[in-house]
Amino acid sequence: VVGGEVTRGGAVLRSGARPGDKIYVTGRLGGAAGGLKLLKKGIRYGEQSSVSVNELILRQLTPWPRIDDGRILGEAGISAMIDLSDGLSSDLGHICDSSGVGAEILAEAIPFDNHLDSSSTSYRKRLDLALNGGEDFELLFTADAKKISPDKLAGFTCIGEVTANAGIIELIDGEKRTDLRPRGYQHFR
Repeated sequence: VVGGEVTRGGAVLRSGARPGDKIYVTGRLGGAAGGLKLLKKGIRYGEQSSVSVNELILRQLTPWPRIDDGRILGEAGISAMIDLSDGLSSDLGHICDSSGVGAEILAEAIPFDNHLDSSSTSYRKRLDLALNGGEDFELLFTADAKKISPDKLAGFTCIGEVTANAGIIELIDGEKRTDLRPRGYQHFR
């Protein structure tokens, strides 16, 4: 259990995203889910495993929440934020539902965990792990990029834009557009 305090009016909620806001993530995605897949196959951390395999397993077993980034982003004036514990598809759905908006995500903009690349994982599998795997504990946030200094957003990856199409999240992969359904962790199923 984690507890904390925030000054009145200082919390960044899921409900603040507005059409036209850009969608950003901290860090790289899919590594924790990649580590979980390895563990389920019976692969363990250790000297017998490659550096990439060990790093993916560590992403699963030792999550490191982005507390400092969250504090900095909150002070920068972002509009909405959530941690990526359930997976990008599910957590973006939480922001869209709470804010009454939709979203467009660019598949080629999603930053995959570097260790997935070296583990011979196909593009489709990396995309699935990043969208639906969860437990990365990176942050997903929205911001009106015109109201925030670009240096405050440096180091974060823009992966899409908030739209006025409430409840509709589209994944744009090249010329193809598909509805992105939440397929990450579902609470209370």
